Order: sequence, then structure tokens, then C-alpha cells
Amino acid sequence: MGLFRRSPPAGRHGLVAVAVAAAAVLLAACGGSSPSSNPNAIVSQVGGPPQTSSTYPGALLFPHSYPKPTTTLEDTAGAPYDISSETKGKLTLVYFGYTHCPDLCPLNMETAATAIARLPKDERSEVHVVFITTDPDRDTPSVIRIWLDHFDPSFVGLTGTIQQIRQTEATSGVPLSFAEHATEAGASYAVVHAGFILVYTQDDRAHVEFPAEISPAQEAQDIRTLLQHGWQG
Repeated sequence: MGLFRRSPPAGRHGLVAVAVAAAAVLLAACGGSSPSSNPNAIVSQVGGPPQTSSTYPGALLFPHSYPKPTTTLEDTAGAPYDISSETKGKLTLVYFGYTHCPDLCPLNMETAATAIARLPKDERSEVHVVFITTDPDRDTPSVIRIWLDHFDPSFVGLTGTIQQIRQTEATSGVPLSFAEHATEAGASYAVVHAGFILVYTQDDRAHVEFPAEISPAQEAQDIRTLLQHGWQG
């Protein structure tokens, strides 16, 4: 599986640095794939350079913030779900991925679940986690629900048409996902997608991301800082 990444290289995920125009964008071929064994794992995408801040250890700051998407998708109960209205004024973590992902998708979800579990009980309910599938053909609502329940039953799972999902990605400022469909009928396929969690603060804008390399302790600390003080730019 290929992932769009804006985070610094980390050998354990087999990252490949790619220079695009004047901005450096880091992309990952997950599961240890290499360009020679999986030539489709590397894609080009222009993006801003990552910035760090001692206020939010482990997180990466965006060059500019992004508003919450207003697309209405479908949750795992079959009900319409508008992230913007459903989580208005709430600290919200949004992740685009898919349940067949072999490594970084479950890693990001597990890190988020572990970080939230580290919070004081009265703060846990103040954090909303929303998973949006980039593979609606395989990720039915029931498949998403079963998968998310392995991490935290409170996590919201959303699906929709490819057009709706890409519109949501575009509004969110992340690269558009796409499937690397297998050439043989019935064979499995991978989906290239953003490999980081968007963090929408109480002003309903995403100022930072949680990269896959962030530790649960760092993520918990950043979440507590945002819950207690809001965004401090």
C-alpha cells in the first residue's frame, strides 16, 4: 500500500523521500515495499514543508489551516453524517484510510485509541475520532464498524461514493486517494491515501496533523493541551 505522507522519514515504514518542485513531499510504500517491487507505490504530490512546535510534541503544523469538510457521508448505522455540524466546536481527529490496510491505518487508529485512553475520564468524551474510508467498494458500514470496534467503539466510521470521499479529501486539504487495482480478477489491491490524522481544534479548523510516528504519550499530551487551551498558534 502506498501512503501520501508529510512527516519526516522513518525507516520502520520503508519511506521514500521524493522532491517535487520546490517543496519536499515524503511518501511511503507501506509494508516494506520498494520502488522496484511495487512501482506504483510512489506518486507525486506537491505539499508544504512540515513544521514542528514545542507546544505540540510529535505533531506537525500545517502552513495554513483548513476548515472542517461539509460533505454529508453515511455512518456505520446507515445515517447521514455531516462532520462539520456533528462535531461543531469539538476537538476532532479525522483519518482517511481503509480496513484492508496492512500497517499504518491500524497503527494510527491504535495510537489514537491508546492516547485517548490515557486521558482523564472526564476528558475522553470531549475527543471525537472520525474514520473515513478511502475504499468504499470493500469497506461496507458493517465492515468498518467491526474494524473500528477493535480500537474504540466510540470511533465514528463513514463511507460514501468515491466522488463524495474525494470531495471531502479536497476540502480537508489532503491528497486525493486512489486505488491501485490488481490486474488479475479477484486479486487484492491497495489504496494510496494520506497517512496522517487531521486534528480539528475547537475553532473547527485543522492546524496540525498527527503523523504515524507520533507516540501515544505525545498524542495524549497534545490532545490535553488542545482540550485545555485550544489552538495556540
